[in-house]
Amino acid sequence: MKNSLHCVLNDEVFAILVLMALFTTFITTPTVMAVYKPARGDSTPPTHRKLRDLSADDSTVDDELRILACLHSSGNVPSLITLTESTRSTKNSSLKLFVMHLVELTERSSSIMMVQRARKNGFPFFARFRKASEWRDQMAAAFQAYSQLGRVKVRPTTAVSSLATMHEDICHVADDKRVTMIILPFHRNWRVFGGGDDKEEVEENVGHGWRVVNQRVLKNAPCSVAVLVDRGFGATAAQTPGPGPIVGVGQRICVVFFGGPDDREALELGGRMAEHPAVKVTVVRFQPTSTDGMEGSNVILRPMHSKSGDNHYSFTTTPINREKEKEQDDAALGEFRRKWDATVEYIEKEVSNMNLIVEGVVSLGKESDYDLIVVGRGRVPSSMVAKLADRPAEHAELGPVGDILASSGKGIVSSILIIQQHGGGAHVEETPVLKIAQSNKNEQALSTDGALIDNV
Repeated sequence: MKNSLHCVLNDEVFAILVLMALFTTFITTPTVMAVYKPARGDSTPPTHRKLRDLSADDSTVDDELRILACLHSSGNVPSLITLTESTRSTKNSSLKLFVMHLVELTERSSSIMMVQRARKNGFPFFARFRKASEWRDQMAAAFQAYSQLGRVKVRPTTAVSSLATMHEDICHVADDKRVTMIILPFHRNWRVFGGGDDKEEVEENVGHGWRVVNQRVLKNAPCSVAVLVDRGFGATAAQTPGPGPIVGVGQRICVVFFGGPDDREALELGGRMAEHPAVKVTVVRFQPTSTDGMEGSNVILRPMHSKSGDNHYSFTTTPINREKEKEQDDAALGEFRRKWDATVEYIEKEVSNMNLIVEGVVSLGKESDYDLIVVGRGRVPSSMVAKLADRPAEHAELGPVGDILASSGKGIVSSILIIQQHGGGAHVEETPVLKIAQSNKNEQALSTDGALIDNV
């Protein structure tokens, strides 16, 4: 018997069998891929990359606003729920909220994305991890109560990643879930404890690493982005939402408008907020005086040699047609006023210099007239915003106006929402700049039209 086996499996036959096994192993995958044609996403609903896409779509009845809201801890929950409720349209379109808990991975270097399983009642539960189990239960209960609203669907997700790659997880989920806007918590927030004379404001800072995460999301996001600087937004309203408006004091929201795509996106969000019966929206448009020359061509933004933008604001390097931008600004404001003139207060403020711009912006947040101030990041700066380019930046990623309102030491008590509109099919290139009154010959500069130019 042994002799017969030896004759059959000689060296030549053995070599042939090995080659056949290798051939089968390597040919299987390409063969299956060639034969099996997975269904293409032809029936997938269109992806709305910015809020304007929803308004421009004719099929508004079935449109669904998808928001990816990120949070660090349970302290972000009240403001997040209040902001989402303020954004919830009470008319045709519905809202789906993806809540992503961001957890820094410190024990190993791989990135994990975990989507919680659903209970029998359909609400996803939050897995319990060690010491974080208590606040996770509280967060789950808060969003479970909020999801009972008829047209708000809540889907929790947890991202466990190193801070160096956290932005990749956020952008991946935003792209996969076809969200229109990402809401990021600012790395600094303020909490108010007590009341009356015993009221105490405490600053919370989660660290510079989370600031870098926000900067990278702003740079790489596949949709519009909003950064929330929380100074107790929603603290005066009831924390138990119902099927109607927010119970308690209505929210007072101010939209600051200078001009540009980011400001138009902020205006679009203000329009959605104006639909809510418990939200009072005011639009404040800053205009240059007719005799101060602020619309002149002497505002030149010179690109910095260093690419570090921590202390200097960044603006787009894409050539911009300033006249077309102004036409779009006027058209957006005209459409907004025609639609909401009966319910929204509209104010115009004329300013003649940079100091008056700063004073006018700061005054909006100091007197507690507004619970939330919504501003554009201003990557395509108007001449007024360009005047602020050489100010020392405390948080350059927020843009000049957002940085003024988010900075400490100015007595501002309103929460701030900074909006960046999605730039279209490709990411908008930005560069840190310095403002100069005139450009030197043979020196490259960035004009207020947004284009890199020579010999200005």
